[in-house]
Amino acid sequence: MSISFNHALVALDLSEASDLIVDSLSTFKKFGTTTFTLFTSVNVSYPGGLSSNKNEEIQNKLDVYKLLLETDGFHVKTEIGVKINAYTPAQILEAAHNHNADFVIIANRGYNKFRELMLGSTATELLQRSDLPVFLMKLSVSDESDMSDRRLATMRAGRKSLEKILFPTDFSTTSDRAFEVVKLLGDKSNRIDILHVQATGRTGMNDPKMLEQFDRTDTERLRELKSDLEEVTNANVNLKIRYGSAVTQILEHADAAEITLIIMGSQGRGYVDELFMGGVCHQVIRKSKTPVLTIPAKRN
Repeated sequence: MSISFNHALVALDLSEASDLIVDSLSTFKKFGTTTFTLFTSVNVSYPGGLSSNKNEEIQNKLDVYKLLLETDGFHVKTEIGVKINAYTPAQILEAAHNHNADFVIIANRGYNKFRELMLGSTATELLQRSDLPVFLMKLSVSDESDMSDRRLATMRAGRKSLEKILFPTDFSTTSDRAFEVVKLLGDKSNRIDILHVQATGRTGMNDPKMLEQFDRTDTERLRELKSDLEEVTNANVNLKIRYGSAVTQILEHADAAEITLIIMGSQGRGYVDELFMGGVCHQVIRKSKTPVLTIPAKRN
């Protein structure tokens, strides 16, 4: 298992969303994070399209963030990625690899003052293509009809993200990989819920005898995971099997249990050769009020 969380690339658009992201980064000390690379992508339409004044304005903002984080004990680097017709998700991932980052932090809302939407669809696109873990910070937008009056807020406190972990598993190899991360971070948690959903559409779900066999087999698998966790953490470990839509069951459990972080694999077993990211994980990251840490399938 080679996943670690020492160095994070933080994708920022320098909007109000970026202020909220930076304000929450101190919690990553609990992840073992010591280094941040603050990265912002700027799309230009022609060479030299970013003026020196605008470049200085962006760098000054990054430097303010840098100073705040250095005061909190982190090592911080900054980069402005300027590119003609830039595809921001690819730029973020390229920068993460260039800086040897272990994972990426991004939010799912935000409006860029350079008229570039970054923290909405960009987060989804990044999650779909990333071969690195991605921590998705959840932001909400107030309801004012006038865009200029709208305000952002973190939907659930980022500073407490490891207190109550939810680990949904389909027992795939990618879920196994995500479980290793749960074990890595579990000693910082007070509670870990392991959830398996007997999902609608699975062959045999309408046969009571087959469903009973599924439950027996999967309960034993969950108990083995609990035993593994209890060797490395003193957290209260809870097991749960639910039935129906996997997305609905994951989100309902997260809300009911006041989960502070969902850790899940970004590709899984599926029932018709469906990629987990294209189905369950994709919908969870879109609809969840809780931060989500996605762990990608191992790439060849």
